[in-house]
Amino acid sequence: MHVVITGSTKGIGLGLAREFLRRGHDVVVSSRGSAAVDKAVTELRGTFPGRKVVGKVCDVADYAQVQALWDAAVAGLGSVDIWVNNAGRDATKVPFFMIPPDDYVKTINTNLIGLLNCNRVAIPAMYKQGSGMIWNMEGFGSNGAVRPTIAPYGATKYAVRYFTKAMIQELKKSPVKIGYLSPGIVITELLVPPPERRNKNWERSKKILNILADTVETVTPFLVEGMLREHGRHGAAVRWLTPAKVQGRFLMNVVRKRDVFGPLGI
Repeated sequence: MHVVITGSTKGIGLGLAREFLRRGHDVVVSSRGSAAVDKAVTELRGTFPGRKVVGKVCDVADYAQVQALWDAAVAGLGSVDIWVNNAGRDATKVPFFMIPPDDYVKTINTNLIGLLNCNRVAIPAMYKQGSGMIWNMEGFGSNGAVRPTIAPYGATKYAVRYFTKAMIQELKKSPVKIGYLSPGIVITELLVPPPERRNKNWERSKKILNILADTVETVTPFLVEGMLREHGRHGAAVRWLTPAKVQGRFLMNVVRKRDVFGPLGI
């Protein structure tokens, strides 16, 4: 299959690209920085020499750049079977009234406007080619959960759930399929503050994260296997951290403590 992944030069996105390539599929990686794209392409081509890896700079908040990403994918791979809307950012983790306006606007532009742009480009293009599936990435807040200091991020992810539900209804008789993708709590730059901002609150958060969080290397194989298994099933959901798994983690914590940060030196 031919797979486009937005925001895929690091973290979950890069992990997804590796797992698709490992299973024999071709990928397009993208992010806003040309140096990051070049580095990811070089690494992936070196690791998977038998596969096609296309790189394209793309700021998903810019509709024209998203269209150019689709065009680059078709030029490089011939078609797009799977489009993964992974690009995302978090605002500064402080009470909302303290967040600079340009900061939360960037979060909204990437997480929501960017996702809308990607769906707006991919849906008619997949109609034209006769098939294709789009996976929209959920996050904290998608299910209505609320936590202080992440209001802009949570609001965008709540909107992602609504928008995806609407697309499932709109496209139910079409050749274009839509699904939900949820990685749970993954240790990436979005989750871990820089050393200078790791205070007592961070140490308290680590206790919960050691129960619930996972590494990119743990989560991305599950997500890719799920996307491949559910390919073509309209309204499918591939979710790593289910309520049952959360309950099991807390029960297990009574007898065995996890340390997901130790091997990473955090």
